[in-house]
Amino acid sequence: MAIRKRRFANEQTGFAVIDADRDGDEVVLVGVLAHLEEREHVRIKGVWHDDKRFGLQIKVTTAEPVAPSGDKALTAYLKRVKHIGTGRAELLLARYGDGVLEAIDRDPQTAFRGAGLNPKRTNEAIKSWNALRSTRALHLMLAPHGLTWLVPRIANHYGDRAHDVVRRRPYDLTSVFGVGFHTADTIAGRIESPARSRAGVIHVLAEAERDGSTCLPLGELLAQSARLLGTRVDDALIGEMAEAGELVIEQERWAYRPQTAELEAELAALVRDLARAEPRLAKPALPEGDLVPAPEQAAAVQAAFGSRLSIVTGGPGTGKTMTIRLICAAAKAQKAGVTLVAPTGRAARRMAEATGFNASTVHAALGWVPGLGPTKDELTDDLLVVDETSMANLELLVTLLRAVGPEMHVVLVGDADQLAPVGAGKPFAELVASGALPVARLTHIFRQAAGSMIVRGAHAVRQGEPPSFEAGGEVRRDLFMIEREDPRAVLDEIVSLVSERLPKHYAADPLSDIQVFAPVYKGALGIDALNARLRDALNPHGKPVLGRLRIGDKLMLSGRNLHELGLMNGTILRLLSYDADAGKLSVEADGMLVELPEDEAPRLQLAYACSIHKGQGIELPVAIVVAHPAAGPRFLRREMLYTAMTRARTATLIVGQRAIVARAAATPDTSRRHSRLADRLN
Repeated sequence: MAIRKRRFANEQTGFAVIDADRDGDEVVLVGVLAHLEEREHVRIKGVWHDDKRFGLQIKVTTAEPVAPSGDKALTAYLKRVKHIGTGRAELLLARYGDGVLEAIDRDPQTAFRGAGLNPKRTNEAIKSWNALRSTRALHLMLAPHGLTWLVPRIANHYGDRAHDVVRRRPYDLTSVFGVGFHTADTIAGRIESPARSRAGVIHVLAEAERDGSTCLPLGELLAQSARLLGTRVDDALIGEMAEAGELVIEQERWAYRPQTAELEAELAALVRDLARAEPRLAKPALPEGDLVPAPEQAAAVQAAFGSRLSIVTGGPGTGKTMTIRLICAAAKAQKAGVTLVAPTGRAARRMAEATGFNASTVHAALGWVPGLGPTKDELTDDLLVVDETSMANLELLVTLLRAVGPEMHVVLVGDADQLAPVGAGKPFAELVASGALPVARLTHIFRQAAGSMIVRGAHAVRQGEPPSFEAGGEVRRDLFMIEREDPRAVLDEIVSLVSERLPKHYAADPLSDIQVFAPVYKGALGIDALNARLRDALNPHGKPVLGRLRIGDKLMLSGRNLHELGLMNGTILRLLSYDADAGKLSVEADGMLVELPEDEAPRLQLAYACSIHKGQGIELPVAIVVAHPAAGPRFLRREMLYTAMTRARTATLIVGQRAIVARAAATPDTSRRHSRLADRLN
């Protein structure tokens, strides 16, 4: 079919809406089509889709341009070359006929000089021609894989011969541009080569880091690489990679990516130095009046001042926030300066409200600047308190501890039983278990918290027992079980709860005050299905932008941290507007207005429902947890259930089946997270 008009095209994401001619009939194409030009011909594969708002369309899966043919199409293509107008295009056609493109490819100098260009303009036309052909070739290679949004980056990185580089070294895409191994392997044709094996080994280590490990036993790395590649990885190749600095092998049995090995070693050194350093603050007298601590809290306060690095850990209702207040009050009494930080803006605001002290995100405290990283080399106060440290991965904790001043005390506060953070390492839980530091374990549930069914239920889950859903006595009923057998009934129930019943009952905003959590993405009750139904209920008329988003959508930043904007992986956003001319998305995040470049759009996921891993930093009034056989029951385990239940301040509702809840509580996450932080400390 022939391309008639591009209604919309985003060169960053590759998404486009195009009017095309199919044997005289006008059809609308939608998909990754930004590489297509008006008046060119194309072969497509796709499916018909009757859109409720825009009518019949073809959702394109692959689009392959057919080489331009005929005078009109060839003239239009040639005119895209610098200094080639209609007259010179016609001269080239007259000389070379239908083979004009191949003739220019063979000898562009002769072709453009023959069209009447002087030497300077000929060189400029050749450069323009190479860029045009390279960009087109890149689009043709990457469009079938949904990667056309990478074309500008690859072209900028490699220049006019980018397509040749990608064709010859496709596995470079995995290291330079973050493309997944399987996609690069498809582009490369899965031909066995040392480059493929190298990329496969690095991919296995990167996937292990996403699952929380910092390293892998060498035998496990070899086994997983062999399964991925379909062929054995030679020991000699591992040795070559280690010699070239592509891998780090420690004690002849542990394999790391180099940057991760450096971070783990650095964290151990920072922790050791702080643990051995002499305290600089005086031990305080215990406060009187309203802030009388429980014995565990008193021990935490004494440790905060008696050691340069200490830890406070405990579950919900055990007084972590009160302990932070006690530590701040003791510091204030001796006129010590205090810096309070947390990984997310929401956690920092909670911290400030609870203590009356200013608090900020880790990155704001470090003066993070785009492209530069932290600009503040050293924090200057006497005491640093870090809340929600269980959310901090290896990289974040190292970045923060690097900035600790020579006399500063550090207190890390968190819940070691929560899910591991997103990214390599689970440093807070590992430090708690290492025995290398003073640890105050808060276990007493205070009276006010003990009246909450959420708190009681969460502590039951920590012990491997199912939560009770039966209210009695003075217990506050804030934990509910809604049982449904049919997956469709579960889906209908959740949509009704979020869009109508819960907003009325709790005076809650369905977008900002309620969050749905599910264990898996696919299936009848997966995150994708939940998002589709909830979006139809909550944002049915939002204006479409950038193809897949709508103004008013509830979104989540996924896969990266935008430190300079204060946005972390997993931050919930609301899309307010889109300025196509400026290439900017305006979003609201935790009460802040933030402008995002549109090339971040591929990393914005619908978040009416989200995974428990991605939502572990969320705290809001109401949480809904899906626990049903149609929602991946084997993936819902103790740590996930515990984390999801404790996201809510007002009410948690579990929708599904009690048997799945009981199974999850009884099933700890036994997936092995490999790390050598404790070994390094000891």
